[in-house]
Amino acid sequence: VVLDARDPLGCRPLEVERYIMNVDPSKRIVLVLNKIDLVPKENVTAWVKYLRRELPTVAMKCSTQEQKMNLGRSKASGMAAGGDSSKGSECIGGEQLLELLKNYSRNSDMKVAVTVGVVGYPNVGKSSLINSLVRTRAVETGAQAGITKKAQQVQLDKKVKLLDCPGIVFA
Repeated sequence: VVLDARDPLGCRPLEVERYIMNVDPSKRIVLVLNKIDLVPKENVTAWVKYLRRELPTVAMKCSTQEQKMNLGRSKASGMAAGGDSSKGSECIGGEQLLELLKNYSRNSDMKVAVTVGVVGYPNVGKSSLINSLVRTRAVETGAQAGITKKAQQVQLDKKVKLLDCPGIVFA
């Protein structure tokens, strides 16, 4: 579940989280606190600490580079990023999220491929997150809501597939 760091609780789809847990309690939910470059570092730290009481949480800033290939990904975690380093165009927190996803694909000693649904409200950075992880412009992004019209599957590696979903809007 992708959350906007400017209003994590306001854009958190609790109904979706409950639904997922009711349908299949073995499914894992990870919260991704995105756009951490738009809020003070202290706020990011406090939100991550608060959200980790319930679910695994990763702080992240997606890549904003316009290039089609080789989107940058910094080794720094979202929690360690601060000051000027989080204001650049490289993805921050991506390596930490990748490791978490790959750990989930290792079920005991048996290697299992996982499909990760990337869900959240419109304009929280779902497609940007996928592009940052894949390091290429795999899916369309834009500042306007509603760019993603249908679910799109992107192969991250042989163990992990990412499913880019349209933004969730409740009546």
